[in-house]
Amino acid sequence: MSLVDSMSMAKPNFQARERILAKLHGRELLNCFQCMKCTSGCTALKLLELKPHEIEKLVNLSLIDELVSSDIIWTCVTCLKCVQRCPQMASPYHVIMVLRNLAVEREAKVPEAFMKAVSLVLESGLAETAQKITTRTMKVCERESLKLPKIGSPRESFQAVFLKALEEK
Repeated sequence: MSLVDSMSMAKPNFQARERILAKLHGRELLNCFQCMKCTSGCTALKLLELKPHEIEKLVNLSLIDELVSSDIIWTCVTCLKCVQRCPQMASPYHVIMVLRNLAVEREAKVPEAFMKAVSLVLESGLAETAQKITTRTMKVCERESLKLPKIGSPRESFQAVFLKALEEK
């Protein structure tokens, strides 16, 4: 769903905005003065239909329903550059995480790639699979041949905590 197409009919959702503000726990969204430092450092900027500072602006305007039902909130790569760059400590990262939680709560469609990443973390404890290394001489090596330690599977306690964190609202 494209956000721009539905903006002409958008109605503010003040209750959802207040809920988001409550979940931010002192990370003041209201302090954002649209300096665009978050946007200028965004790793996923080319993938985003809206820029990070525009997402914050829409939440400040209470136009949340469109954000929650769109794919825009799932394209953030969570690099945390916006957190480091924001002079007001009002980075869009925290807002996007709350919007993702709200989307899951409303049973909005979660992109398949995101669900694959979550299942990979549950299975291996890693966000990506271990890859082979290519040396300067173009020799392909695996971890064992480089005398690197074997990557173990996550403990059941990790999986339990991870699943519990996913279930919390």
